[in-house]
Amino acid sequence: MTRKAMAEGLLQQALSSLESARKASRDSHWAFAVRSSQDASELSIKALLLTAGDDPPKVHDLGHVLRQEKDDLAELGLSESEVHRLADSARDLAQDRSKSLYGDEENDIPATDLFDKNDAARAVQTAELIHRRCRQVIEHEGG
Repeated sequence: MTRKAMAEGLLQQALSSLESARKASRDSHWAFAVRSSQDASELSIKALLLTAGDDPPKVHDLGHVLRQEKDDLAELGLSESEVHRLADSARDLAQDRSKSLYGDEENDIPATDLFDKNDAARAVQTAELIHRRCRQVIEHEGG
């Protein structure tokens, strides 16, 4: 399988996760919306990294990887400031990932009580922006 095919597959999975996040938000499942948003972001960024010729690591927080690969991403047309914005957004979503799954285990607070409508809206919007930009770059690169 080619890198291009892998990237396209990841983008499709990211879109599915994004659709799940939107539905979860509409249905007031705030924690799941946050979790699905992070998944969409992660998959989108992994597709971008593949397109840049980099092998994405099997980690959830890709912010540091984006920063490390900024030169390769520049070749795809991403400015350094844009790479840093994507990295910051990815990091923010990744930080909420564990809590959206497990809650606050130290204080016995379930995930359903940690997130609200605003958290879900922010996460979905962030994931949409990341996905849209990654898709634009990948589609431009492909022709």
